[in-house]
Amino acid sequence: WDTPVLEPTARARSTSGPIVADGRVITGRQCQPDATHESCIITAHDAATGTELWRARTIPRPGEPGDESWGDVPLEERWHVGTWMVPSYDPELDTIYIGTSVTIPAPKFTLGGNNLEHLYHNSTLALDVETGELRWHYQHVVDHWDLDHPFERLLVDTAVAPDATEVPWINPRLSQGEMRRVITGIPGKTGLVYTLDRETGEFLWARPTIMQNVIENIDASTGRAEVDPARVFTHAGQELLVCPGTNGGKNWPAGAYSPDLNAMFMPMQNMCMNAEIRTGERDPSLVYGFSSEQIRTPGIEDVGAIWAVSVETGKALWRHEQRAGVMSLVSTGGGLVFGGDVAGIFRAFDAMSGRVVWQTDLGAPVSGYPISFAVGGTQYIAVATGQSLVATTARRVAPELPPADAPASIFVFALSR
Repeated sequence: WDTPVLEPTARARSTSGPIVADGRVITGRQCQPDATHESCIITAHDAATGTELWRARTIPRPGEPGDESWGDVPLEERWHVGTWMVPSYDPELDTIYIGTSVTIPAPKFTLGGNNLEHLYHNSTLALDVETGELRWHYQHVVDHWDLDHPFERLLVDTAVAPDATEVPWINPRLSQGEMRRVITGIPGKTGLVYTLDRETGEFLWARPTIMQNVIENIDASTGRAEVDPARVFTHAGQELLVCPGTNGGKNWPAGAYSPDLNAMFMPMQNMCMNAEIRTGERDPSLVYGFSSEQIRTPGIEDVGAIWAVSVETGKALWRHEQRAGVMSLVSTGGGLVFGGDVAGIFRAFDAMSGRVVWQTDLGAPVSGYPISFAVGGTQYIAVATGQSLVATTARRVAPELPPADAPASIFVFALSR
């Protein structure tokens, strides 16, 4: 089957694959301003016939819940709350979870005002698989800087016992050690780990990883993020140092999860930006509404970082830092974490300690998602190389790295005992 979703003229490309949940093919997409608010949707199609079953909107229409959060911004100027990545699915709760992006423009003083939420940008949305109805939402931060939160969410059943020595924001109602169905991970470029109850959306705990200067505090009782007013744009011509920059922090390169260690492994970049507001008007031709110079985090020479964080306690189990930016990861039952970097090095790390146990040079940025599979009793690791926006930007702040001029390729390795 072949089912149109939007008019052919709408520039609303699918930016990732779908997830199939309960016989429904569910997809999100980016939605640039010229595709209008109509393209800021999540759709479900019957897997057998292609018939559209529902569509959920990420920008409220007049009279709908959340409409007031945009102030007096007319519907036709509400742009770009996209869902760039693949949802997560809980078959027991019959719920999918998907993250959303920043608005266009990003600085809220050019939209309804810096005091408004502009729902449902930079949020986690929990949607009923059968109907597309919004069960709950959690807004991670009101975003003025294109620090999207559309990245992968991990669904884990775990004891929840955040360690206050490393976790600054813990819900005071939480009973230490209680079992919860959680949604966790680093969903956005700020690099904060957020853990929520995936049945209700209740905030449980959050912690920072890489250096960031935009979130000043989180109200642990409500989960509401409080941004640093010194980092909020207020007028044209303003220049600010913002950490991280639009490259992240965390970005689309995927993290991994080990059920054996109950730990997440997340690829990060130590990067900031010098951002400048060019206009105080809503000009979609300027896209996010500011220009930026991507730089290394001041005082830090290593661009790439891998953080291993306990899902139960929030403690950092280990951290690997290196000059080259790091890309997607995958973990295996053999206690390894595989991942590559923008300089072309592909490595295997010991999942418990972070020690590098093997590496090889693939000659080009390792921008693909590594996978593990087995054929005939032999386990393989496969990964693709090639250029990407994240890799190119991370390389630019470490110009001494070797040129990345090798063609895009797929590499497959066999694991031996």
